[in-house]
Amino acid sequence: MRLLSLLGVAAQAESLRLRRAAAGTARRAGWLAGAALFGAAAVGLAHVAAIAWLEPRYGLAAACGVVALADLALAGILALMGRRRPDAVAEEALAVRRMMLAAAARNPMREAAALALGSAPAPVLGAMAGEAIATWLRRR
Repeated sequence: MRLLSLLGVAAQAESLRLRRAAAGTARRAGWLAGAALFGAAAVGLAHVAAIAWLEPRYGLAAACGVVALADLALAGILALMGRRRPDAVAEEALAVRRMMLAAAARNPMREAAALALGSAPAPVLGAMAGEAIATWLRRR
């Protein structure tokens, strides 16, 4: 009975922790939305100021074109910075997860029989361990 009450308290504590984390995330999202709104207003006013500064020298159409070209260049740089890059650690973690799930799904009696009969998966496991060690050494 004590085990069940301990598990119940643990579940309640986890529930409270998750609710508090969700509330903090929602509050942070609200503040970030406000910051994004003011940031968009600032960018809009910067465009107006840039066009007003360039307009006496180049005319309205050319000033708008210069600002548009600057926007396109900035958008291209940001798009290049935001492209997806492979995350080696995440890929390795996924491979380990898949390997552990496959190992958990295996039947130990069948493997014991295979070991007794001489058809154990030792060469495959040795190759996997060697690859893991080589990858680890390459990262160091």
